[in-house]
Amino acid sequence: MHELSYATAMLDAILNSVKKEEEKGKKIKKVSEINLEVGELTFINVEQLKFAFEVIAEGTVCEGAKINVEFIKPKCKCLDCGYEGEPEILDEFEVYCPKCKGLRLKLSGGKEFNIKNATVEYEGE
Repeated sequence: MHELSYATAMLDAILNSVKKEEEKGKKIKKVSEINLEVGELTFINVEQLKFAFEVIAEGTVCEGAKINVEFIKPKCKCLDCGYEGEPEILDEFEVYCPKCKGLRLKLSGGKEFNIKNATVEYEGE
């Protein structure tokens, strides 16, 4: 389940950011919301990601955080017919040109996994 490794990376990144804020003297009480950008070609199961994060975030400032996901579509250039745009995606093994059904594609994007931002609550607010 690669969702667990994504969830772990996400938690580590957020906790590192929290630590940096606290080193500046700001005490964070809670991370309430996390906004992600996820490429469609990562084939992440969002429900599994949310569940894995929920489990590993227990006892941290991220416990109970709401996770929002914005999917990023990949772009392609077909090396057979020259089509440029979004490819057809059946599964992680079959991505093809919607115009000529060719498989020789130059892909860009669609594999991102970014923490866009997070909403935090500071002590004393």
